[in-house]
Amino acid sequence: MTEPAAVTVAETVRWLHEEGLARLAGIAQRMPNPLCAYTIDVATGSVTGHPVTGVGLGSDVLTLTADDLPYPVGTSKRLVVVGVTLTESILVVDLAVAQNISVNAFDPVRIIRSWVAQLLLNREVALTTNSADFAVPAGDRCVHAFLPGTGGTVINVDDRHPPITTIALNSNSDGPDHLDVDADGVGEMYLGARYWALRTVFGVNEPVWAALTETLDDRTHLERST
Repeated sequence: MTEPAAVTVAETVRWLHEEGLARLAGIAQRMPNPLCAYTIDVATGSVTGHPVTGVGLGSDVLTLTADDLPYPVGTSKRLVVVGVTLTESILVVDLAVAQNISVNAFDPVRIIRSWVAQLLLNREVALTTNSADFAVPAGDRCVHAFLPGTGGTVINVDDRHPPITTIALNSNSDGPDHLDVDADGVGEMYLGARYWALRTVFGVNEPVWAALTETLDDRTHLERST
């Protein structure tokens, strides 16, 4: 008897973007305490929700099978797929909880472009940035503008449910929530008292970004003409 083929990282990420992120967002709506992140075991499909509270009361993680997840009736909110942990799980972070987060890397642009591309899959999300590196032709959903008092490159994320999230690149003032990435793509994610070691942090390279912006440009022109 032939055993089923092992599930790959790419297949897991594809499932997350098709319906998984919306199902994870449904978990948060049922919880009394906020969840800051989720890990999805690539081999088994089990999902672990990690509360904001890292120690003491309310810090226990929640583990579910994929079949136990809520039906995807809403949006993916501000969830983004960050990378693959050393234990071969996919790390998903809720930017609605990590409202001030910095990404520190040799090339943070390719990492944040991955987040921008994912966030724009949710039509409720609007982005404002002071950097042309992230400006895409998505109408008023991704605006390049002057943002006073920022002191560096930032992106503000708004999904009509305040407060907004601010993502900073290579910030000089790291708060409790930050992603640190080496030149080889290995990283460490810190969310308050929570920590994950990542063997790979996802990013979008220049050719893929160019193709994405072209697709968004065509889609924007089509929407304006209908």
